[in-house]
Amino acid sequence: MTEDYQNIEQIELAIRAAERTVGQATRTMDEEQLDNAVKALTAANEQLERAKMSNMDHESWQHSTTMINRLSHQIDEARE
Repeated sequence: MTEDYQNIEQIELAIRAAERTVGQATRTMDEEQLDNAVKALTAANEQLERAKMSNMDHESWQHSTTMINRLSHQIDEARE
């Protein structure tokens, strides 16, 4: 398994975990869960940025960025 593939897989796992956290937080509208969702998104985004610096392919980076932005928007909407 190549390092690039492992990076992409780890990012996908982080985004899926964030997606579950965001979904739960927006269903309950619990402020603590919303904060945890933001932390999960931040962690996924940091992992994505590290992978980008290690020459992650553009298509994977774009897809991951789109997912993170969509989830961030969902949190923003929930807090308004």
